[in-house]
Amino acid sequence: MRLPGLCLALLCAAGTGSPRAEREQPPGPGAATGRVDPRQAWMLLAGSPGRASGSRARGKTGTGTAPVPARGQPPGSSPQAAVQAGVPGAAPAPPEDPAVLEELLRELQLLLKGLVREQAKTHGKAWEEHGEGEEGSKGNSQAGSHHRVEAAFHCWTRENISVEQRARQELRLYYIPEREGMFHRGSGLNLTSGQYTAPVAGYYTFTATLHIVRREQRRKGQSCRGSRLRVLICVQSCCQHNSNLETVSQVEGGGDLFTISVTGVLYLQAGQHASVFVDNTAGSPLTVQSGSDFSAILLGV
Repeated sequence: MRLPGLCLALLCAAGTGSPRAEREQPPGPGAATGRVDPRQAWMLLAGSPGRASGSRARGKTGTGTAPVPARGQPPGSSPQAAVQAGVPGAAPAPPEDPAVLEELLRELQLLLKGLVREQAKTHGKAWEEHGEGEEGSKGNSQAGSHHRVEAAFHCWTRENISVEQRARQELRLYYIPEREGMFHRGSGLNLTSGQYTAPVAGYYTFTATLHIVRREQRRKGQSCRGSRLRVLICVQSCCQHNSNLETVSQVEGGGDLFTISVTGVLYLQAGQHASVFVDNTAGSPLTVQSGSDFSAILLGV
């Protein structure tokens, strides 16, 4: 592989020769600085044949001082041969063609770019695996705390509903207005009958908020004892035998609008339905105003 050799050439071009090479360089103008020509180093590392040694070139045009062979080499051997033999301190030969140097530079750039791409690819894969692990752990934690709601609704009564005295009545005739805050997901809601049938077995939270008006004024001397209003959310329309949600309010005067709410959690088997009931134990009829609401959300199975 040529990359170590090219990198060594860069180091030689950036720094000075070894101390031992400086000591072994013959004195003279050509070796006064003790530095290695980067072009010569690259050409030698690339294995360019047929290059004349720098010492011979300098010997032809310089002061005439003969080059001193490196330690461990026979007299008369060239510095290029010493370098090729691995003897330290030999002077590299200069290139004859500048195009060869340009080719070496391009080769070095390509090798470095290839290394950078390989390292980036390796680090990129490592980061992707790390990121996927973190996203997976986050996704698992979020999946444990947040899930898609499969069944939910929020509806209003379409019109006023009259509830006679001493009577229990199931509320009907709902609608879902097109406005912010209203929702309906899944099946099972019958707006006409007012019954919600559970699509799957699970725990459902129910809420009913009714706006009620007593139609008759209480006469003087009439006792308020027993004038109570119960609002229930019952399963299978059997408020006495099945689980249900219930709230009780005392009915005081007449003519004033008041609000009563009931909320809680019921477990429904698939196919069971729940609905809102009003139990009027007061001595006068009541009216459930339009816009009273009924809602439910599936919490889980």
